[in-house]
Amino acid sequence: MERCDFSSVITIISDHISESKRGNQSDLMYALFDTFATDEINIEETFDEGAVCRWVNGVRKISPKITKYYSDNNKKSCLSSDIEQNILPMMYDSDMAVREIYDLVIYDTTISDGVKQKLTAGYPFSNSKEKADFLSAVLCFSMERNFIKREPEKSSLKDYGALSPFVKNLIYGAEVPKPCRYFCDRAGEQSELHFMLSEYGKVFLQGIPGIGKSELAKAYAQSFKKEYTNIIYINYSGSLKNDIIKLDFAEDYNANEPEADRFRRHDRFLRSLKDDSLIIIDNFNTVASDDETLSTVLAYSCRILFTTRSRFDEYNDSYTIEEMPDDELLGLMGSLYSEADNHSEILREIIHTVHNHTFAVELSARLLEVGILAPDQLLEKLRAEKAAMDSEDKISAKKDGKSRKATYYTHIHTLFSLYKLSKVESEVMRNLALAPHNGVHAKLFALWLELKNMNAINDLIESGFVKELPGRMIALHPMIQEIALDEMKPSVVNCSIFLQSLQTICMCHGNDVLYYKQLFEMIDSIVDLIDNDDMKTYLLFLEDVFPYCEKYENHHLMQKVTDILSSLLKDSNVGADKDRALLYDYLAIVADDPLVSIQYEERAISTIKKVHSGNIVLVCNLYTNLSHFYHMSGNIKSALDNMGTALQLAKKFKIENHHDNLVRRRNYATFLVAAGQPLYALAELMKLSEVIEYHYSNQSLDYAMVQEDMGKIFCCLGKKEQASKHFKYAFHLYKIHFQSEPERIEAKKQEMIMYLSMEKLM
Repeated sequence: MERCDFSSVITIISDHISESKRGNQSDLMYALFDTFATDEINIEETFDEGAVCRWVNGVRKISPKITKYYSDNNKKSCLSSDIEQNILPMMYDSDMAVREIYDLVIYDTTISDGVKQKLTAGYPFSNSKEKADFLSAVLCFSMERNFIKREPEKSSLKDYGALSPFVKNLIYGAEVPKPCRYFCDRAGEQSELHFMLSEYGKVFLQGIPGIGKSELAKAYAQSFKKEYTNIIYINYSGSLKNDIIKLDFAEDYNANEPEADRFRRHDRFLRSLKDDSLIIIDNFNTVASDDETLSTVLAYSCRILFTTRSRFDEYNDSYTIEEMPDDELLGLMGSLYSEADNHSEILREIIHTVHNHTFAVELSARLLEVGILAPDQLLEKLRAEKAAMDSEDKISAKKDGKSRKATYYTHIHTLFSLYKLSKVESEVMRNLALAPHNGVHAKLFALWLELKNMNAINDLIESGFVKELPGRMIALHPMIQEIALDEMKPSVVNCSIFLQSLQTICMCHGNDVLYYKQLFEMIDSIVDLIDNDDMKTYLLFLEDVFPYCEKYENHHLMQKVTDILSSLLKDSNVGADKDRALLYDYLAIVADDPLVSIQYEERAISTIKKVHSGNIVLVCNLYTNLSHFYHMSGNIKSALDNMGTALQLAKKFKIENHHDNLVRRRNYATFLVAAGQPLYALAELMKLSEVIEYHYSNQSLDYAMVQEDMGKIFCCLGKKEQASKHFKYAFHLYKIHFQSEPERIEAKKQEMIMYLSMEKLM
């Protein structure tokens, strides 16, 4: 019988929720752990789709922070309340779900009879509260008990390779979002789209902004999902290569894997997909020549549906979506405006005035619903705006190959201006305009903008300007984003609170954050869109972002930051010596050749004219990095000399106990071993362990790493007993610090076993 763990329990719960109500797995976690997610102490906690999928599949332990939170009996009652209010109403047969979980507990031979009786007391249950209490108790038990990792399901080619491997348990977070609940089914368009995909394999679904391309693609995926073994959704970021790298594969355990290697591995798998699989690439708003990976993707054997506002008429497989007919748009207005039936003729006139543009019709209906204007007043405003445009050229072409009708943008401008945004709403719009198309987590955004509550965001969602996305993400509609960028002009100065929040996170190099992917996507979009009206502040922002990108091996953003800094600092009037030294340091880090890196680092050091307390941290880091590059090049003597210089300077300026210097001393010991001086290295590490114990803790991760280093040296000296002692203590600490990452714990264990099995090397 299956083991009662979080994976088995949540799978039964999920299986008894209808697909129309369930949403994605992150949405289910938010509904289940609602109290946890809204508690002030967990304000930065988000349910990353990839992590959630691993919890559900049993390949990773659920976040210890959640388990610890619900270990409190009072919080267990909150979990029960959330289940009763959020989960049970979504179930189509909660009694059967409870029965299956009851059987799961009863037939699990690894649970004692006493615990079984306690968990199932009162079964069968007579009301929703008793069922919720039972589910809460079993969930808490399943989270608290010893975690046993499940082996991820392996895909297999069916019918001797005729069909694609299943990607459900191989790629996480790539499910197609559901179309909006008021989506108007376009007669025949989904069928025609299916015919074209069957005929050509690759289709460019093109049309003007706001006409409904993305919603049609989502609706098609929902309607024809049974036709495909897999459907993978990608929201285009501006680089297909980067989008393929960012796909979250189950095998992506190595956070330090080079991006080129990860791309090759992901690309190789995508090439294995057959005609029974579909990839949707949404918002592919570029031209073919601007994305070098397009030709690679077009060579895939699977079907691919692009949505784009660009023109791809040179391809036989392009399909242009046109304006919807009046009756369907009246239906759309009726779903958003409660008084629509009483004003059908005026609404029809509004539809004609905005040229049957889907998004303009939607905004009109939402504006009417909030009561800002009556239908006849709105029609009068739109007609006045239309008359002003009649003498103007209605078609404009952008340099990037995109085409648009200027009238549509003018309608949206007009509707946007009719809303009287409060100061807080304007701040939300201005800063959210900097977010990527795939959005930002609503709670994180509010935190970064230092909002007191979510009211302004919720009001903007109601107005239609802000879109709700799966996983509690939010974004501006692409047309609204363009207007907000144009009218509100987000800049370093007027977005200072937002930028300072992100910069503060990046300045804490030793702190890990669960939402680092969203953080970097946000920064990536900011540097593309923000107006630099404060050079000094912007330079500091970029300089603090780079080291945090390096911490998480985000090479794409590291390269982008160095490119921007290089461009800005070409002007001799911009920046100071410190800024140029940092630029050379960053160029050394992103360089592929250690000899080139050495040249950059030496240039960085020579840029600093005088060492003082204001730049000592930077200077020590420069010498440290230079020593690393010498080590990489095989010059151990120069590596030791430069690391020694960094340590001497740190001692001279009394920063020898700073965290950075602890890492520096570990590296110095590593270089001593490489130079054939293991006993000196051991002496250095013993002194370092005393410093960490005194100034930090002998339970810290730094202490664990020093113990591991000492164990490795003892192994190389053939002293296995001493090595085992240090390894055991290090492993004890690793199990504490990496308790939610069993793969990492196991990797450490195997590495230590390997060292203990080696013969004496010195």
